[in-house]
Amino acid sequence: MRIEAADYVEAAQERLSNAKLLYEAAQYAFTLYAADVAVESLLRAYIAKLDPILETGHNLPLLLQASKLHDIVTPRESELIDVSLVTLTRRWKNDLRYTSNQRLRRRLKKLKLDRGIRGDFLKENCRIAIEMAATILKIGVPKWKPS
Repeated sequence: MRIEAADYVEAAQERLSNAKLLYEAAQYAFTLYAADVAVESLLRAYIAKLDPILETGHNLPLLLQASKLHDIVTPRESELIDVSLVTLTRRWKNDLRYTSNQRLRRRLKKLKLDRGIRGDFLKENCRIAIEMAATILKIGVPKWKPS
């Protein structure tokens, strides 16, 4: 059964809710994964509306380009989407979905995303990821118009 474009929008909102619940449960690797999938789902909704057969990977910048979301948002919204996407993708790559929290901590340290953070830097990076995903959904979901 093919996933309809509108199903992706619904999934995007559910994954963002899942990310928030996972964050509260200190399931940080899955928090980042769910935040990423929330954004991916929204972008796939826009792509599916344009070309339901288009096969894409999990690269969020490429999905954003294919979604044509920038064509329907204001310049300020476009800038917010870009900044949020860059911030999110610095913290998460799809190949990390099989990683542990400990490995994720090492990766964030290597990227220097632990600097200037008091307390649990993994938790803070997850909070930032949720905020970035929420920003993108806050712009993209209201503009959604089913075909």
